[in-house]
Amino acid sequence: MQDQLFCFLDVLGFSNLIRNEALDSIYAKYKVLITAANQQQHNGLVFSSWAGHPYFGYEVLESAYFSDTILFWCPYDVRSLQSLALSMKEVLCRSIEIGLPLRGAISVGQAILDKEKNEFLGRPVISAIDAEKVQRWIGITLSSDFREPPFNGGFSADCFIPYEWHLKDGGVERVTPLVLDFPRRWRATRQSSLQSAVKALDRNPEFSPYYNNTLDFVGFSSKNERWWKTHPDFKHRDT
Repeated sequence: MQDQLFCFLDVLGFSNLIRNEALDSIYAKYKVLITAANQQQHNGLVFSSWAGHPYFGYEVLESAYFSDTILFWCPYDVRSLQSLALSMKEVLCRSIEIGLPLRGAISVGQAILDKEKNEFLGRPVISAIDAEKVQRWIGITLSSDFREPPFNGGFSADCFIPYEWHLKDGGVERVTPLVLDFPRRWRATRQSSLQSAVKALDRNPEFSPYYNNTLDFVGFSSKNERWWKTHPDFKHRDT
């Protein structure tokens, strides 16, 4: 059985949303996010490297949604992890723009993921849900699956950044403290203020801590644009 990458996303404050917004509007927003994830595949040729060899293009993502949950998945390799991360950065940005803020996790391992049969089984499903529950923000964190070989390497430094201040007490045990650096994507593709967009969503005091944590991360990302250069394991190379 092939290892799968699995991204589990939960809509923040969904119960309030469903009371105050028409169902067809929420459905349309889900479709916007699915399109944003897969649009990356059609944005021209993207060249990168994998196992020392150049490659181009994006992986095809499977997706499903029900109630307050959105799922994305694809077969695992280091290259597809980068493609999934790039797509999810855009999904998070779009979710903020359309007022459907998301938090979640990416997991990996052997799983049965079959949308037609409505079968979602395996350790990655459980670990992604566990990782999602310990986060207080808008964003995506890697699950604890990525602590173990062969999954504990090959992370793209401009996709992921070490961070754990958004976690609930004891939450670090449920995750790998690497998070998706979606504010980097916002800075590269949008002229508007991400801070202002996040603040505009903070309309329920119950979830204000989640938005405040998100704002803290936006600032952290901006101040650590090239964080890897100060990391003790970074190896400088002459070019």
